[in-house]
Amino acid sequence: MSKNNQDQLLRKLADSFITIANEHTEIHDKNEVNTAFMYAASRFCAYVAASSSRNLQDFQGRKKQGIDFFNAEFSRMLGSNMDNYEKAFQSEEPLRYEEFMKKD
Repeated sequence: MSKNNQDQLLRKLADSFITIANEHTEIHDKNEVNTAFMYAASRFCAYVAASSSRNLQDFQGRKKQGIDFFNAEFSRMLGSNMDNYEKAFQSEEPLRYEEFMKKD
Protein backbone atom coordinates (compact mmCIF):
# COMPACT_ATOMS: atom_id res chain seq x y z
CA MET A 1 0.00 0.00 0.00
CA SER A 2 1.38 3.41 -0.92
CA LYS A 3 2.15 6.02 1.74
CA ASN A 4 -0.66 8.22 0.38
CA ASN A 5 -3.16 5.34 0.54
CA GLN A 6 -2.01 4.51 4.08
CA ASP A 7 -2.50 8.14 5.14
CA GLN A 8 -5.99 8.21 3.60
CA LEU A 9 -6.94 4.97 5.35
CA LEU A 10 -5.57 6.24 8.68
CA ARG A 11 -7.61 9.44 8.41
CA LYS A 12 -10.75 7.55 7.36
CA LEU A 13 -10.44 5.20 10.33
CA ALA A 14 -9.67 8.06 12.72
CA ASP A 15 -12.65 10.03 11.42
CA SER A 16 -14.92 7.04 12.02
CA PHE A 17 -13.78 6.88 15.66
CA ILE A 18 -14.17 10.64 16.05
CA THR A 19 -17.70 10.46 14.63
CA ILE A 20 -18.63 7.98 17.36
CA ALA A 21 -17.00 10.17 20.01
CA ASN A 22 -18.90 13.20 18.72
CA GLU A 23 -22.16 11.24 18.94
CA HIS A 24 -21.36 10.45 22.58
CA THR A 25 -20.84 14.17 23.29
CA GLU A 26 -24.49 14.73 22.45
CA ILE A 27 -25.32 12.81 25.65
CA HIS A 28 -22.16 13.02 27.78
CA ASP A 29 -19.71 15.76 28.69
CA LYS A 30 -16.89 16.04 26.13
CA ASN A 31 -14.29 15.67 28.89
CA GLU A 32 -15.79 12.34 29.94
CA VAL A 33 -15.86 11.20 26.32
CA ASN A 34 -12.25 12.30 25.91
CA THR A 35 -11.16 10.31 28.97
CA ALA A 36 -13.01 7.22 27.71
CA PHE A 37 -11.48 7.68 24.24
CA MET A 38 -7.96 7.89 25.68
CA TYR A 39 -8.61 4.86 27.88
CA ALA A 40 -9.87 2.88 24.87
CA ALA A 41 -6.83 3.90 22.81
CA SER A 42 -4.45 2.91 25.61
CA ARG A 43 -6.23 -0.41 26.07
CA PHE A 44 -6.01 -1.15 22.36
CA CYS A 45 -2.31 -0.20 22.33
CA ALA A 46 -1.73 -2.65 25.20
CA TYR A 47 -3.58 -5.32 23.21
CA VAL A 48 -1.44 -4.67 20.12
CA ALA A 49 1.74 -4.92 22.21
CA ALA A 50 0.58 -8.10 23.95
CA SER A 51 -0.62 -9.79 20.78
CA SER A 52 2.69 -8.94 19.08
CA SER A 53 4.68 -10.68 21.81
CA ARG A 54 5.78 -14.29 21.63
CA ASN A 55 5.20 -14.96 25.33
CA LEU A 56 4.98 -13.29 28.75
CA GLN A 57 8.74 -12.83 29.06
CA ASP A 58 8.90 -11.20 25.63
CA PHE A 59 6.00 -8.92 26.55
CA GLN A 60 7.55 -7.97 29.90
CA GLY A 61 10.95 -7.39 28.28
CA ARG A 62 9.53 -4.99 25.72
CA LYS A 63 6.88 -3.35 27.91
CA LYS A 64 8.84 -0.14 28.60
CA GLN A 65 9.86 0.10 24.95
CA GLY A 66 6.20 -0.20 23.93
CA ILE A 67 5.06 2.43 26.43
CA ASP A 68 7.81 4.79 25.25
CA PHE A 69 6.85 4.20 21.61
CA PHE A 70 3.12 4.80 22.12
CA ASN A 71 3.77 7.86 24.31
CA ALA A 72 6.07 9.38 21.67
CA GLU A 73 3.59 8.69 18.87
CA PHE A 74 0.69 10.16 20.84
CA SER A 75 2.75 13.23 21.74
CA ARG A 76 3.77 13.75 18.09
CA MET A 77 0.18 13.36 16.84
CA LEU A 78 -1.24 15.60 19.58
CA GLY A 79 1.32 18.30 18.80
CA SER A 80 0.44 18.17 15.11
CA ASN A 81 -3.30 18.42 15.82
CA MET A 82 -2.77 21.27 18.30
CA ASP A 83 -0.83 23.12 15.58
CA ASN A 84 -3.74 22.56 13.17
CA TYR A 85 -6.24 23.98 15.64
CA GLU A 86 -3.96 26.94 16.32
CA LYS A 87 -3.97 27.70 12.59
CA ALA A 88 -7.77 27.37 12.55
CA PHE A 89 -8.06 30.06 15.25
CA GLN A 90 -5.86 32.38 13.18
CA SER A 91 -7.68 31.79 9.89
CA GLU A 92 -9.94 34.37 8.28
CA GLU A 93 -11.81 31.53 6.55
CA PRO A 94 -14.64 29.64 8.26
CA LEU A 95 -13.18 27.21 10.77
CA ARG A 96 -13.23 23.60 9.63
CA TYR A 97 -14.12 22.28 13.09
CA GLU A 98 -15.76 25.42 14.43
CA GLU A 99 -18.72 23.51 15.83
CA PHE A 100 -16.34 21.46 17.99
CA MET A 101 -14.38 24.46 19.21
CA LYS A 102 -17.29 26.24 20.87
CA LYS A 103 -16.76 27.05 24.51
CA ASP A 104 -19.03 25.42 27.06
